Amino acid sequence: MKTGAKTIITGIFLIVLGAFVIPLTVILSLIFDDSNEKQFKIPVTTVITIEEPGRYYLWNEYQTIFNGISYNRSKNIPDGIEIKIKSQKTGESYNFISNGSISSNSNGSSRNSIGYVDIQNVDSIDIEIAGGNEERIFSFSQFDLWDIFGMILGGIGLSMMTCLTGLGLVIWGVINVSKSHKKVKQVKLVSVNNPLD
Repeated sequence: MKTGAKTIITGIFLIVLGAFVIPLTVILSLIFDDSNEKQFKIPVTTVITIEEPGRYYLWNEYQTIFNGISYNRSKNIPDGIEIKIKSQKTGESYNFISNGSISSNSNGSSRNSIGYVDIQNVDSIDIEIAGGNEERIFSFSQFDLWDIFGMILGGIGLSMMTCLTGLGLVIWGVINVSKSHKKVKQVKLVSVNNPLD
């Protein structure tokens, strides 16, 4: 296979990679990234180990499957639920900020935020949730919009760079193939005009 054709094929591969594979990888990583999520059924008293400081949200998993059981609840949590989050190291309660502005859907589950706490140090925390007149599934996980935006923008940038590189290789390959064809035509023309016999 000629060098120009190889360059074109490489360029096409990079365009496909940048246009489809990279965006799909970013989307799937966002959808299935729930590795640090801790689910539990309320009312509950549970202990969660915080390995990385950051902003942690308490979520109302109003449509989800927990321990093989499907739960479908309203998006609004009932009145009378009490939430306490405190440090096991210091015994002090974290300042829980109510915030129901974030919703997400992934893996067939739907959830909306209840509120968050900012945790500055590695810690083990006690979460105590009492009240309510029905069993619900809550979860607790780190969530940072800037990290998500960074991943999306990084994916877009990488995708564009890969596509542009691929396009450049395709153009370069076409130019080389065209030059190669011209050289062949010139050689044939010289052979016709200057026969050996």
